[in-house]
Amino acid sequence: MQSKQIFIISLFSLISFFACNKDSVIVEKPIEQKSEYIFLGHTYNKSNRIDPRLEKINYQTYKGVWLGGDLCSETTRERATLDYLDDIFDLSSEDTHWAVGNHDVRNGNLDWIRAATGRDLFHAQTKDGITIVTFDTNVGHVKGRDATCEDRAKQADFLLNLLDTLQHSSHLVLLTHWVVWGEVEPNIPCAVLANNCINGFQFLCGGGASRFPPFLYDKLVALEERGIEVMVISGDGGVYTKQFHHQTKKGVDFFISGIFSTLDRDNPPTFAVGPPVNLNPDSVLVFNHSVEERRLDWEFVNLEELVEQEKF
Repeated sequence: MQSKQIFIISLFSLISFFACNKDSVIVEKPIEQKSEYIFLGHTYNKSNRIDPRLEKINYQTYKGVWLGGDLCSETTRERATLDYLDDIFDLSSEDTHWAVGNHDVRNGNLDWIRAATGRDLFHAQTKDGITIVTFDTNVGHVKGRDATCEDRAKQADFLLNLLDTLQHSSHLVLLTHWVVWGEVEPNIPCAVLANNCINGFQFLCGGGASRFPPFLYDKLVALEERGIEVMVISGDGGVYTKQFHHQTKKGVDFFISGIFSTLDRDNPPTFAVGPPVNLNPDSVLVFNHSVEERRLDWEFVNLEELVEQEKF
């Protein structure tokens, strides 16, 4: 009888231990204790779904979620797709930032994106020393809308004003979808890195002077010289490169990060033009922020390994 009582007590103790241990795993840290940001680009798997591996990640454990566009292959075809994405990424959170891609906007319905995020397609936020700027590299790629000079000018004025007045941040992070900065230095092989290298993107209508290098780069360098670290992160990667980082001679950091969810590695596509498809494992870009030390460290993390860590 005594041994039976001991067994029952031990069993309840064991159950209590696992119950308490499980609770300790799911307790969420307050925002001030979080230190990591995650950047995701080219995430689509279907017209209305992201890569199923990305659905398994608990984004509440991150200080912020930075999205590099092409979330679904037809993001704005159906309103329900925005609801689905909101359930995953909490699109209206002040800590979620989305640089829209061509697959996000090509069906139009841009007001659905604005309604889901509560912001325009370009915006800025300063928090804990980081100023993060999201801008739209797909002006002109919207179904049924050709007159975009006004949109370009509005975004350009916003960017120039911000860069001219930024003072107290430790870092400036610019999020884009398309890689529009490939001409910044001659040793950036943009055409073999980005899914689409858009060196000719015009921030304003009417001439090459509004491409990225003459239009923005000198202002970014000026910020570096004033002690503000600048990072430009683009999400249209994953097909030809899984991870790319380049620091210019002036100290500006450029990144390309994206995944290729639909890749069949046993029967990869072969394109008539361009480099071969990259068969390496998919990766995502994770940043670790120390507010006190004014540091924003980064690493490319294997997506499969990240998903496995989510199980524990």
